[in-house]
Amino acid sequence: MTTMNNSELSRSVGTFRLAKYGLLALLIVSIVNILVLFIGLAIVEFPAEFVGGAFGPLAVGPVVVNSAVAAIGATLVYGVVTRYAARPNRTFTIIAGAALVLSFTTFLAPDLSGAPPRVFAILAVMHVTAAVTIVAVLTQATNQEAES
Repeated sequence: MTTMNNSELSRSVGTFRLAKYGLLALLIVSIVNILVLFIGLAIVEFPAEFVGGAFGPLAVGPVVVNSAVAAIGATLVYGVVTRYAARPNRTFTIIAGAALVLSFTTFLAPDLSGAPPRVFAILAVMHVTAAVTIVAVLTQATNQEAES
């Protein structure tokens, strides 16, 4: 038999709290993914067409934009989940896991055709890092609200 903690009993998160944690998730996931990118670039040699430039998949701009889009989308989904799910954190984590799996379909994008496996590996690490970071930050919104 499992028991629900107080955070799971919280049915919704206020708009201000949701926005605050959403912004925090956006900032943290962007920083974390830039760090992962720089570590990857320092460790492994990548073909020039995939690194840098305004639109290369392994450039800071696209990493920040895609991280921001993921965080904003996740924040909106989390807001809905906290309003309607009996166990919002658990439900959101399951949805985030499904979204993570679906995010790997972006590897089929035309701009990645012919990319070596190491490009996909660093992108996969960034996708997983983003999912874990966003879930970790957003689910704290209900935990903190239960304590307040």
